Amino acid sequence: MQIVYCQKMRFPNSSAHAQHCCLTAAEFAAAGAPTVFFPGIPFIEAVMTPAGRTAPTLLRFFAGIGLPALPSLLYPETIGTSHKGLYGRLFRARLRSAVARGVDVVCFASSVREAGIALDMRRRLGKSDARVVFEIHHLISRLKDGEEAKYLYALEKRVFLNVDLVVFNCTTLQNACAGYLPEPRAHVVEPLGYNERTIRPVRGPEQLSAARNVPGFSPVPDGEYDGGHAVPAARPEPSELSGIVNLAYVGSLQQGKGVENLLRALALLEKNFVLTVIGGTPEADFRLQRRLSEELHLTDRVCFTGRLEQAAIAGRLADCDIFVIPMNTDEDFFAPIKMYEGQGLALPIAATPMPSLRRGLKDGVNAMFAEGTEPGDLAALLWRLAAQPDLRRSMRRNNAAAARKLSAGARAARLLDRMRELFPAPAGNA
Repeated sequence: MQIVYCQKMRFPNSSAHAQHCCLTAAEFAAAGAPTVFFPGIPFIEAVMTPAGRTAPTLLRFFAGIGLPALPSLLYPETIGTSHKGLYGRLFRARLRSAVARGVDVVCFASSVREAGIALDMRRRLGKSDARVVFEIHHLISRLKDGEEAKYLYALEKRVFLNVDLVVFNCTTLQNACAGYLPEPRAHVVEPLGYNERTIRPVRGPEQLSAARNVPGFSPVPDGEYDGGHAVPAARPEPSELSGIVNLAYVGSLQQGKGVENLLRALALLEKNFVLTVIGGTPEADFRLQRRLSEELHLTDRVCFTGRLEQAAIAGRLADCDIFVIPMNTDEDFFAPIKMYEGQGLALPIAATPMPSLRRGLKDGVNAMFAEGTEPGDLAALLWRLAAQPDLRRSMRRNNAAAARKLSAGARAARLLDRMRELFPAPAGNA
């Protein structure tokens, strides 16, 4: 089976979608499936890169997601232009060529537009043996208005009717599509996996770096708190939590992610609670959250790292006691990747009671949930979890065990197994 990963991507690129697509393509290749994709790079770099070598822009990108060397079966057919329109035309030409020359080809698309392009290519080439798989992340027609929404709905409908397999990233998205779009020929639910090459279990050292120490409090090992599995009936006194409690948030900072409420919750807690915020986008929200921390007099208790490459995240969380997912939105989200990353880091998780999180995590086993999404709810949750070291240690073990099935590599292997089952190789090509 040959994978043609038909996703438009121009580099340099730091988007989460590009990271997911490139990681998935690399994991397909690492699992034994020859995989080609068509990245756009600056023209001058394409000219200067020796034949048979990978462009430096791509090497830097893959190194940033934990792949300093590309898998031997991953073949980037670079397109030397940064011009959007020209890249789009050349992308179609490369895709056409790959589909035309391939035997036992599977076109894997992570966007509905590219899935439509692959279907058109198959029809025009008369390549009935070429398969098309659509990995759906959003109902994009519901995110738009007017004529654009109508066009995208028609495209989603056509894709669902004609692709050979639809990959849902969660049952929430599958349920949202039911009755709205046609039933696909075949489908599978495979949650988005965390990047095991960069997200790995961390253990908390006994003290913080000097830059993040809080005067007046001595860090203590995780096991020295006096607590247990039972949730305390009353808020602990500060003396009961005399050591540093390290909280961490990882992700984007826009409204709905709950970072503002997390900062306000921190202001309600004693000074031995400190927070690391990893993420720097959108830039306007990054500035807004930093300004809020100043207004709340938290500058000595909050470390804003800005955006970090994936490969640097685990190292910055080596002293983390509690991984916080403070989502605060009226709309549930389809792909709670931070939930999987928290488990991949083998960290105790404190979360707001979003339905998708409650479906993926067991209260008291992998995580502890707040009563609501307000700052007071988060503060009470963090007090309770900080006072229960045995529960935190149990969560670490449980999340480390659960994470083995949640990685992007394990997900890619399961998808390949499913595709091989649905699309057996032609006689003579097994």
